[in-house]
Amino acid sequence: MPKGPGFLPTFLYYFSGTALVTTLLAVKALDVGLNTGIPNQLGLVGGLLGGMVGAYFNRSVTLEVPFKGKKTFLKTLNSALAEMGYEPTSETNEIAIYQRSRLRQLLSGRVFVQIAGNTATISSRSIHIKGLKQRLK
Repeated sequence: MPKGPGFLPTFLYYFSGTALVTTLLAVKALDVGLNTGIPNQLGLVGGLLGGMVGAYFNRSVTLEVPFKGKKTFLKTLNSALAEMGYEPTSETNEIAIYQRSRLRQLLSGRVFVQIAGNTATISSRSIHIKGLKQRLK
């Protein structure tokens, strides 16, 4: 099962990007130089906020769902994923891969589903797993 980046790598990714953009915007908006330290401090605060929000929603998580009937579960799973805009694209090594349409997939990632016995392991971004968890109840 492919596992994407967890909390720390996702936090660092969003922190660095947000901190850089916030620092540069502060330099331009406040019309002060980097040597004053003010843009750096604002960049740090913006980076912390951006990193926390980005990591909370976009880190990769897995969900294990027990089920009794495979056909019934797959029908429910496919329906829930279709509501979220996901369609099955391929299946490799017993892992089904779902993704959104071309334009929407740029910012949403994929959903990986592996079925072993009477348990399905689903891996994707945190925000998608939360939505899927509510739909599968």
